[in-house]
Amino acid sequence: MKVGSSLIVADVHIGIAKDIQERGIHIPAQSESLAKRINDIGKYAGSRRLVLLGDVKHRIPVPSYHEGEEIRKFFSLLRFGKIIILKGNHDGRIENMVPEKVEVRRCLETGGYAFTHGHMNISTKKKTIVIGHNQPHVEFRDELGARYTEPVWVRGPLRGAYKGKNIIMMPAFNELAGATIVNKDRLLGPIAKCVSKQKAHCYLLDGTDLGAILDLGVRMG
Repeated sequence: MKVGSSLIVADVHIGIAKDIQERGIHIPAQSESLAKRINDIGKYAGSRRLVLLGDVKHRIPVPSYHEGEEIRKFFSLLRFGKIIILKGNHDGRIENMVPEKVEVRRCLETGGYAFTHGHMNISTKKKTIVIGHNQPHVEFRDELGARYTEPVWVRGPLRGAYKGKNIIMMPAFNELAGATIVNKDRLLGPIAKCVSKQKAHCYLLDGTDLGAILDLGVRMG
């Protein structure tokens, strides 16, 4: 997502490849490839500031030595004038693992948006709240019963404590991260739980509007 000169990226989950390797599946470390993708997008978009929307690292609460090295390598490769981390629930002690020039916060307001990871409540006068945390996907089932999932953006109005505001829920930048199946699972975090499932729409990465969550067969929790 781009807002002004800022590029926003959610749920990078550096270190998840190591966890997958420990389960017997070999996947190469991702710090270089993730940094390259972000740099390429930033260059294309003309973004001077990078905002990481939480869950920069994967392990909770304390990272392994390998993960620490991957995080340091990742930040050494990024090419932005300013980097801000909006701390997520996976980001314990992240302040001790990143360069001093990297700013670590809970929330950021810019333009008409309030950005936060999504695992905790915030107070804001901004009309639209942008979160990660859920790593939203939609599950499809074909006529033969085969099932597959696709990452989506979720956009729509909020209810309850956030009535009158809108939400944009970003998909995870790291494709290996987990998923909340929005047309089946409960949404995670106090902000996402206020989503109006009757009105919020899901969008594929190519922009295709799949319709409202309830129209996609969600099971209300």
